[in-house]
Amino acid sequence: MKLAEVQHGTEFLSKTTLVQLLSSTISNMSKEDILRSRAMMISGRLLSNDNINMFIGESNSGVKTIISDHQTKEQHCYSQLSPPSARHVIDAAFDKQARGKQLASLHSLANISGETRSGSNIILNSEAEESLRCLIYEAASKSSKLTPSGLFLSVLQQDSEVRLAAYRVLTGLVARPWCLMEICSKQEIINIVTDPHKETTKIGMEARYKCCVAIHRAFMSSSKLTGNPALAAIAAKLQEAVSRGPYLADKIYREAQPMVRTAERF
Repeated sequence: MKLAEVQHGTEFLSKTTLVQLLSSTISNMSKEDILRSRAMMISGRLLSNDNINMFIGESNSGVKTIISDHQTKEQHCYSQLSPPSARHVIDAAFDKQARGKQLASLHSLANISGETRSGSNIILNSEAEESLRCLIYEAASKSSKLTPSGLFLSVLQQDSEVRLAAYRVLTGLVARPWCLMEICSKQEIINIVTDPHKETTKIGMEARYKCCVAIHRAFMSSSKLTGNPALAAIAAKLQEAVSRGPYLADKIYREAQPMVRTAERF
């Protein structure tokens, strides 16, 4: 997946049969859910790269067809957020009964919400944004959690792979004021995303930190929240976590101390 995030990696991958293999894995319903969900994640990162078409030869029409179809569907989803398909993704993202589908749907929701985009491109058009907000609140109302913050917390409390996907979802969604308010309303969410001991793998630590940075950035951009004394502790906790970085779990800094040893006698 790391190779798919950089230009030279994209060039290397596009010259292999990986794209065809990914497509075959995704469409093969007999494959294990975890394999299909991983294939979806990798293909999404690879095919969303702006430079992908530069490295695909004209003769490779099969790959170009796959890419064109993927990009067309993705663009339609981003711009229109068709309620039936979006509802399916969102409902499955918070359904613990089907883990494979949940994992794939969480990553899809992360992409829809803008985790892979930046700046002004994170937010969709007004119609799509309203659909996204309503569908998430609808999913929450039909669950035992009742609120989006309850849904977010439920996925953050699952295993490491689901948490990784959940971090991605929140990293994108938090650009919306309604989502930021939901996150800040649950202290448990703040505790998880700022906990330096929560993740043990490099990719997990980086995803958690990226999520924390996104929440802190959105928080500091909101005059309504920064001016609320009741949220001062949350602001301080986010600031401390961001300053700490993704890997440093021990806040105690110890200066080097000279060691005094008894000389060995012969």
